[in-house]
Amino acid sequence: MVIKKEIYPKTERVKCEGDKLYVTEKLDGSNLVFFKKDDILYIAMRNNIIPINELEENKGILYKGLYEWINDNINELDLHNGSAICGEWLGMGKLKYDVGEFDKRYYLFAKANIDDDYNLYNLIYDHDLLIYPFVKGSIPKCIGIVPEVATLNVLPNKEHLDSLYQKYTAKVKRNVEGFVVNYKNVISKYVRMKNGKLQEHFDNTNRGA
Repeated sequence: MVIKKEIYPKTERVKCEGDKLYVTEKLDGSNLVFFKKDDILYIAMRNNIIPINELEENKGILYKGLYEWINDNINELDLHNGSAICGEWLGMGKLKYDVGEFDKRYYLFAKANIDDDYNLYNLIYDHDLLIYPFVKGSIPKCIGIVPEVATLNVLPNKEHLDSLYQKYTAKVKRNVEGFVVNYKNVISKYVRMKNGKLQEHFDNTNRGA
């Protein structure tokens, strides 16, 4: 049966307070988690957790294109028991991504484990470790990783991130929703586009993603 529960936690916004971190692009996608528990693969999206053997009867609540993508790539989604992969499903947001640059539909940003109450724990955002949930020890060709933007030696202020955003958008020559900042495996977000429109980043700690 479908479990009514949203398992991926909200992401806090960057507080822009001055130490070392990794910056990745925040894709304008929809949060999507795959995990295996008791030898069953599950799909977690919005507030629904769907076992793979009930995919057909629940395809109407899946993201656009996800049902076909899973059927095409099901053999590649071979995870270790208790492992989870977390990423962005493209095609549902305001920003459109050129297939020449983004030739995947699903882009990873974290790995995790799943407990008996269907909660994620041990969330790790290190891209070098994203291979470990997969039984084959490698990321399938049908799955990408969110783009890396920069590695910084100090925690930036807002002006530093604004400058980095200008340089990065000029480099990639397209609209960019913002950045995700990873400091000691704690992430926060720097947001410049909302509903497809450019805006100034501001600390919005009390609101959701």
